[in-house]
Amino acid sequence: MDIKSKISKLPETSGVYFFKDKEGKVIYVGKANSLKNRVSSYFSNSSQQSPKINKMIKEIVNIEYIPTSSEIEALILESKMIKSNSPYYNTQSKDDKSYPYIKITLERDFPQILFYRKINRKIKEGKTLYFGPFVDTNATRVVIKLLRQVFKIRECRNKDLKKTKICLDYQIGLCSAPCANMISKTEYRKRIKEICLFLAGKQKRLFNGLYREMKEASHILNYEKAAKIRDRIKSIEAILKGQEINLYRKSNKNDYLLKKIEEVEEDEIKKGRKAVIDLKDKLSLKKMPERIEAFDISNIQGKLPVGSLVVFEEGQPKKEDYRRFRVKKIKGIDDYAMLQEVTERRYKRLLLENKRLPDLILVDGGRGQLSAVEKILNDLNLKLPIISIAKKEEEIFKLEVHKPIVLPSNSEALFLLQRIRDEAHRFAVTYHRRIRSKELRNSKLDLIPGIGAKRKRLLLEHFKSIEELKNASKIDISKIPGFGDKIAEKIKTVMGARR
Repeated sequence: MDIKSKISKLPETSGVYFFKDKEGKVIYVGKANSLKNRVSSYFSNSSQQSPKINKMIKEIVNIEYIPTSSEIEALILESKMIKSNSPYYNTQSKDDKSYPYIKITLERDFPQILFYRKINRKIKEGKTLYFGPFVDTNATRVVIKLLRQVFKIRECRNKDLKKTKICLDYQIGLCSAPCANMISKTEYRKRIKEICLFLAGKQKRLFNGLYREMKEASHILNYEKAAKIRDRIKSIEAILKGQEINLYRKSNKNDYLLKKIEEVEEDEIKKGRKAVIDLKDKLSLKKMPERIEAFDISNIQGKLPVGSLVVFEEGQPKKEDYRRFRVKKIKGIDDYAMLQEVTERRYKRLLLENKRLPDLILVDGGRGQLSAVEKILNDLNLKLPIISIAKKEEEIFKLEVHKPIVLPSNSEALFLLQRIRDEAHRFAVTYHRRIRSKELRNSKLDLIPGIGAKRKRLLLEHFKSIEELKNASKIDISKIPGFGDKIAEKIKTVMGARR
């Protein structure tokens, strides 16, 4: 079969193509968003091609290809094929510029993902990992950005991570904040291992591990962790399917970026709208739930209780409308009463200021939480639909329906409710952690020599509140790594209470 016939039979899908010479040797490897269009471009308008390309075309005797599900998958496969075949026209085509690599700084406790052009051969094996070479520089940078976002890998250049203030990236959900001790070294490096599997093209092994971890978390009732892993799986799937971004580069970079941003935003709006419609149908709601408000309460045995409110419109978070609440009236452990205080303050204010009310209220929990909010709405003469979602079986409770509603696991409506519930929980926990941290910073601990920011963080992790620290024994404190009897004695002397 001649070259033209082979080109005519190429698919218009993404993949990696191979040019071979008369000896069957691979002389060039490339990737394409459309195999047919890309390969045919080499054989049209030869007068506009460079001398090097024209020379290569004359040597091509055979064309082979491997289809992929997305261009990102093609990018990774292309890199592997270049590395294993060392094609002549790939190794010669960069002139003075070397191919880019993705560098993983394993020598650090909390590694980074970096764009890199030249491998440093002096670095000891095992200390730094390099993936590549990659041909498409722009695509390589995009992949690094996406992996940082999905796995929440730090972007800061701080080697020692001696920061005490949490960065903006953490606050907007783009970083796991190892600098502020918000993630353990073990968990962070596990994420790095998952990234390495992704870049090595071992997606099946990566997904098997994540699904296993998600099931284990769910089995021990750690639904928050299971939900985070579920979201990570969906994000990785979206990258591999090319749902989030198309890596094909246009001539004008600014136009390209603007177009892609618009495409992603439009796609998200469509997905959100579809989920809202599905939610109305599945729960038999009278009105389209275009605006959903969700509440969550966070406290540790009734201490430092806080509430959160998140707002979703058209299936998308509206972060400027998020609100945080310090629970003021309730003492002790009473989640129902705390939820009532927060919802009462919220809807009294909306009525007073004549602001828009939600089309649907969502609370985390079961029928008890549902009834607690219903009482507040009745007291305020408000007729608003309320539902609750329980973590254990992901059951949905509705006031006028006696039995819990169980939605299909692949339902757009269920995924939307889970996302809103988890966002409300994240917002509440983040606020509660900040309150606890502030309490420690403003405590008598500042008066104790040898107690700095690091030891404060360790105390916060271990005892959760100043009250719990006061009631801890000297032995309890001395058991914390890095403390010992002398420091424990100083803390008990200043803090008082039980010895």
